[in-house]
Amino acid sequence: MGLNSGALPLSAAINWVIKDGFGQFGGVIYATMVGQKFDSDPKHQRFWSSVWLQTATWLEMLTPLFPHLFVVIGSVANVGKNIAWLAMSATRASINKTFCRKENLGDVTAKSGSQSTAAGLIGTALGIVVGGTMDVSVYTLILGFVPISLASLWGNYKSLLYTVTPTLNVERARLMLQEAILVQNGALVFSPEHVRTPRQVSKIEKFMREIRGIEPEDRMPGIIISANISKLEHVFPWTNSNAAANVAHMVRDAFQPQYAWNELYYIGLHTTDRLYLWYDDRASDADVLLGFYHAMAYRKLLGARSPSDARIESYVFAKQTFASACQHIMESGWDTSIMYFSKRSRFVNVAKAE
Repeated sequence: MGLNSGALPLSAAINWVIKDGFGQFGGVIYATMVGQKFDSDPKHQRFWSSVWLQTATWLEMLTPLFPHLFVVIGSVANVGKNIAWLAMSATRASINKTFCRKENLGDVTAKSGSQSTAAGLIGTALGIVVGGTMDVSVYTLILGFVPISLASLWGNYKSLLYTVTPTLNVERARLMLQEAILVQNGALVFSPEHVRTPRQVSKIEKFMREIRGIEPEDRMPGIIISANISKLEHVFPWTNSNAAANVAHMVRDAFQPQYAWNELYYIGLHTTDRLYLWYDDRASDADVLLGFYHAMAYRKLLGARSPSDARIESYVFAKQTFASACQHIMESGWDTSIMYFSKRSRFVNVAKAE
């Protein structure tokens, strides 16, 4: 079968349009799914954007080895690159803001851009020099790319350790309060001098994976925030196992008025290894922080003794010390104007549920 003179250029053009179209579409979907996480976890998103970029570049280098899969490999690589560039752009503002000492975000952004441009020029120059002294086969390029890629990821990781994020998500709030809420002689105590600053937390914060809750440790239960009640299958009345009864009892207790104390958050204890924390959809950011503060105090008390009266005692402690704790938290450099513990869409409407 013959091809006229315009068929090959047209086919190539269509292939490139498909490849680039898939890439841009993937970036749009990713931005829609991630949304607020660019603000709540900028370090996590920034690091993984580098991983995606290096992986996508590696995939692009494989296309000469599999020319019959050019569109497939190119499309996947373009999706990865578009996601990477979008995540880098979205997190750049949040990260640059942490380096501001005054209202000089524009100055910091300009310096960041000039440094990136300078690094790119140096990298290009080194690439020309190195490329002129080695075999330019595909296999050699791929082998040479691996150590350079790993060095780039290592540099990105190390740089993020110096990035101080003053907003509060679950992991940063846990580390901030970890040593500040203590149990002394069987009673809860707030120690303001042990509130960690954003700079102290940045050195020990885990950002390689997304953290949505707190794991159990040292006899203290974990904390699960905004769990989807409809997916706790054991709650349904037709399940008769002991586990189902325990979960159902926990959920009922958490939303009982005598245990909610007219607050806009709800805490339930499932056995002794897991605390559940839900927020009312009317909760303000101050209510969100109070609920987390109460849950951390409850957790500390459960780690020290039996749970018989820990719920009430931890609530009394939280209400008595919260105002002072908030003051010390803000003086330590934390931004308490917005909390990134859970999506608002996962808050519960108790009035509607009733």
